[in-house]
Amino acid sequence: MLAPRPADVTIAEAERLIYREGELLDDWQLDDWLKLYTADMTYLVPSPGMPMDCSPDTSLFLINDDRFRMESRVVRLKKKTAHSEYPHSTTVHMYSNLRIAAQDADGTHVHGVFHVSRYRDGITDIFLGRMRYQLVKQGEDVLIRTKRCDLGVDQLVPQGRLTIIL
Repeated sequence: MLAPRPADVTIAEAERLIYREGELLDDWQLDDWLKLYTADMTYLVPSPGMPMDCSPDTSLFLINDDRFRMESRVVRLKKKTAHSEYPHSTTVHMYSNLRIAAQDADGTHVHGVFHVSRYRDGITDIFLGRMRYQLVKQGEDVLIRTKRCDLGVDQLVPQGRLTIIL
């Protein structure tokens, strides 16, 4: 096995970052969560039932955020006027099967699966699927440049509001 290049992210670093992300989301520490992302970040969630290779350039995505849109989403979700999330939902993020899929000049590509449970107004929604990250090192920090969550369902149930961040 080759030794990792200095800019490569190890699986241990990737796990720490991804587990920390879930913890921050569950605790609704959205400002700290934003700090886990690079300035040139993208966050993608295709519509349910879309193929894994679909692109936001040709398909409808539920979430297609750059840094500005992500910051705007966080500001909106923190307000009391965000009726779908005030008071905040209770969420539990679980991640599994994390592995380094590739390492190249663009960063370290980490794949895995997620299960997010969301409880609000007596209703429990379950979101599950596959996730793909592109992680990069900036100095000593490991940050998320790209995150994509492909939902493992054909459709969202009528009450399945996707105001939570997967």
